[in-house]
Amino acid sequence: MADVLLLEDNGHFARAVRRALTGHRVTHVRTVQDAMTRLEAGGFDCALIDLNLTDQDDYSGYEVLSFLMRTRPELPRAVVTGSRLKGSIYKNILLRYGVADVVIKGDVERRGYGTTDIVETVEALLAGAETKRRDAARSEIREARDTARALLDERLVSLQQFAEQVGGRRPRRDATARRRSAVLADIEAIDGLAETALAACRDAPVADLVDHIRAFRRQVKEMIGDA
Repeated sequence: MADVLLLEDNGHFARAVRRALTGHRVTHVRTVQDAMTRLEAGGFDCALIDLNLTDQDDYSGYEVLSFLMRTRPELPRAVVTGSRLKGSIYKNILLRYGVADVVIKGDVERRGYGTTDIVETVEALLAGAETKRRDAARSEIREARDTARALLDERLVSLQQFAEQVGGRRPRRDATARRRSAVLADIEAIDGLAETALAACRDAPVADLVDHIRAFRRQVKEMIGDA
C-alpha cells in the first residue's frame, strides 16, 4: 500500500481515482496551498498533480511542480490534465519539472474517466521509486564497505612498516603478525557482512532498507573499533 497525493479540483474525477487506486491511501486536496502543505509534511510515495485548477490561476499546478523541484525532487510525480498538451509543452513538463508521465483525463462522461491510465501510471511511479531506493541503499552499503576496507588497509600498511622497523626482534614481529591476521580477518568479515546486506537490498521490503543499512554500519563500526 502506498500513500498518494492527488491535487484535483474536480470531485467526480477525484472519486474515480480513489476507486481506481483501491489498495492505496489517496489524500485528495483541491488547492495549491493544501498540496504544498501536505507535501512539505512528507509521508507520500508519489503525487498526481492537476495543472489547471478552476479556482486558481490557469495552470497553477505548475506552482506545485516547482515546489516539488525545490523541496522534494526525489518524489515521483505525474501530471493529470483534461487538456491535450502540445508537444513542446509536454516535453517541457517532463524535462523541466521532473515529471514521469502526463495522463490525459479524457471525456468526463466516459466510463472510467481516464483512470485506467492513472492506475498504470501510479504503478510505474512506485516501481521506479522502489528501484531508486534499492540502488541508493546498495550504493550506501558499498561506500561504507569501501571506506572500512580502506581504513583497514592503512592499518595493514602501518603494521608492515612497524614490522620492518623492529627488524630481528622476534617477539614484537610475532605480535605484529598476529595483528595483521586479525585485520585480514576483519576485512573478510566486512566483505561477508556487505554481501549479506546487499542481498537484503535485493530481496527485503523497501521499507526495511534503512534498518538493514543502519545494522550494517553499526556492525562495521564495531569491527573497525576493535581492529
